[in-house]
Amino acid sequence: MATAVPDMRNEETTVANVLVVEDEDVTRLMLESRLTIAGHHVRAAASMDEAQELMELVFSPEVLVTDMFMPGGSGLALASAVRRDPLHADLPVIFLSARALPGDVEAGTALDATYLAKPVAMTDLTQAIDTALDISAAARGEVVREHATGLWNDEDDAERELYARLLTLFVEQSPEMLAVVVDAMRDRDAVAVEATAHRLRGAAASLGAGPLARLCETLEDAGRARDLPPLAPLLSPLRRELEVTRQVFTELAAELAG
Repeated sequence: MATAVPDMRNEETTVANVLVVEDEDVTRLMLESRLTIAGHHVRAAASMDEAQELMELVFSPEVLVTDMFMPGGSGLALASAVRRDPLHADLPVIFLSARALPGDVEAGTALDATYLAKPVAMTDLTQAIDTALDISAAARGEVVREHATGLWNDEDDAERELYARLLTLFVEQSPEMLAVVVDAMRDRDAVAVEATAHRLRGAAASLGAGPLARLCETLEDAGRARDLPPLAPLLSPLRRELEVTRQVFTELAAELAG
């Protein structure tokens, strides 16, 4: 009789796109299967090169779970490359290893990564994923808040009221603006991508949402060059950054109106 696999999902678990990178077949399959059972959307790669190809073409992860040591390219090298990529520079990284030395752990920490020792309990890994997502969203939100709050005179009631209205308008209109960008990307309409990404970038930049504006600028430049990238690697970062921006702007609008 087959043994039932326990359902690891719960209402507090955040569903995320998780990229698992592990060269050992059994471990890779185990991680992929158990994280899927936990409710995550998972893609798995057996090497650094395969992981980078997935991220460039078909999958935009929100968390990277990688073995620290692999033939042909270590997890540390992969994480370093990710940190240099504007689209994934803030991607949470979780290292797994059975033989990391203190210096290796320190190198991972320098990349703002989490380290878990193998064999890892799945409850520990899913908790680490949830924590990494929370920390990442909070850090991005603080960047947006810091930039946005420097745009108005806090002592001027009329200016406070104006910016409260502008922030609220962005919160209300930006989901539709992003939908138009996504539709243009799916249609491979470079002219429309340039125009719609420019519109969203301008609104985001004017209100201090620099990270979102930079993502839109990447699309605007690609549309202008008539060389559109695949949609998949961009869609998740765009949606994630817009969600953080809208949350911060909602809070700021309420504070300004209060």
